[in-house]
Amino acid sequence: MEGLRVLIKKPEHAKPPFSHPFRTDSYWVLLVMDDSLTIQLNGEEHVVKKNDLLIIPPHMVRQSDGAANNCKAACVAFTPEFLLDTGLSQRHIELFEFLLNSRSTHLHLDPDDASRFMTMIALLQEKNFARDHHHPFSADVVRHFFNVFQFELAGLYHKYSNQKKAVHDHKEEILWRFLGLLSKHIKSERSLLFYANRLYVTPKYLTQTVKKLTGKTAGKYIDDLVIVEAKSLLRDPSLTIAQVADLLYFSDQFFFSKFFKRYTGTTPSDYRKGV
Repeated sequence: MEGLRVLIKKPEHAKPPFSHPFRTDSYWVLLVMDDSLTIQLNGEEHVVKKNDLLIIPPHMVRQSDGAANNCKAACVAFTPEFLLDTGLSQRHIELFEFLLNSRSTHLHLDPDDASRFMTMIALLQEKNFARDHHHPFSADVVRHFFNVFQFELAGLYHKYSNQKKAVHDHKEEILWRFLGLLSKHIKSERSLLFYANRLYVTPKYLTQTVKKLTGKTAGKYIDDLVIVEAKSLLRDPSLTIAQVADLLYFSDQFFFSKFFKRYTGTTPSDYRKGV
């Protein structure tokens, strides 16, 4: 599914598929089930051992020189846009604040927890890989499995994060609060000034802070989340497009359709037909 990849490295695969340094805009959730894997993040070496979980935020330069021959590992990679599209992290922002860390998170799990999480990842891979495009609900099945994955990940983080308590600096706190405000007000407020005022910072400072930590501007986050809300409403066949526009506080259907097409390349009616 676009925005989501699930890879499982088996022992017979001698090297991981990222032996050269590169930067990606995706989150990585990396779990090692046997032996170890060495990975460099922004030049800093991390040894991920058996039952270790490593959460890597977007835009970090990553490289691995190789893995032990007996290494078994899994990686779930997903873009911020895919995360937004599921909507779960916005509805439960307090559970998923760890995804806003600008640094990686390294946790050591109990064997049973690691095994259960690996089973969850394998199921997610199966649903994502074998998605039947003729099945009318195949995309929804993948989204729901990914939501379960998110809750499992959040549960592990909150269970084990006392091993290495995350420390948020001022800018990370601004980002966390900004996304929390977005989840509450996105349907009615699309002004950058509104959010900056609520955070007691200037729009310029908010834009620079969000851009530095995530690679996206605050304005882009606002637009992306409006589109996520619009897509969610458009999936409801009981709502007319005019009603969707009204629920999102657009002045009329014309301006909503123009906005939607500018950011998605398709009209609301065409999007609805393809759902």
